[in-house]
Amino acid sequence: MKKKKSFFLWLLLLVFLTTYNFESIENRESSFLPVKIIKIEGTINSDREKIQKSLTQFKGKNLIFVSRKQLRETTKDLIFVKELHIKKIYPDTIKIIIIEYKPLGIFFDKNEKFLLSEGGKIIENYETKKFEYLPIVEGKNAEKNFHIFYRSIADMNFQIELVEKFNYFDINRWDIILKNGKVIKLPNKNYKHLLKEFLSIYKKENFKDFKVFDFRVKGQLILK
Repeated sequence: MKKKKSFFLWLLLLVFLTTYNFESIENRESSFLPVKIIKIEGTINSDREKIQKSLTQFKGKNLIFVSRKQLRETTKDLIFVKELHIKKIYPDTIKIIIIEYKPLGIFFDKNEKFLLSEGGKIIENYETKKFEYLPIVEGKNAEKNFHIFYRSIADMNFQIELVEKFNYFDINRWDIILKNGKVIKLPNKNYKHLLKEFLSIYKKENFKDFKVFDFRVKGQLILK
């Protein structure tokens, strides 16, 4: 008898779980564990106020049934968002931690501007003036190769803030134009030690009048 009773209870539970419209709970305001606070952390270039406004629809709803999928859907069009981490903090708080793409440079292509970011992501429709401090990136296929080059020179602590422009040549090599007008012409490989050499000499008295430091020929430095 107990087994039959238990069986019917499980059967009723199964019917409930498979037929009940849980979405209606997600979208319904609740007096039990209502969402009162939505915290947003990690925004640098994303519009925090805009995000906060888009998430107000979840306030008052039952925290248990607020869907992470719906929260992600609400923020899917944010152009700088790389990752979104959602935490429910009982009894009444949703905490959203945003990890953004880091803009690295401004890419010019057919009179249009795009932001190039880490991981090779291209960002369109951004607020132009906000990123005028970034170096310019030019050259055919530069957008496909820049993030790799950037990471390699950043890893050696090359001062990116000194750079006005990166010019890419489709033989996998770069010219670096500094804000002081000096030009560094690099070969297509083994360029890290050459950049270190440049940094060690370009401020010295013997080199200060030269504008072009050409390292393209192996074992030679051509100065102009």
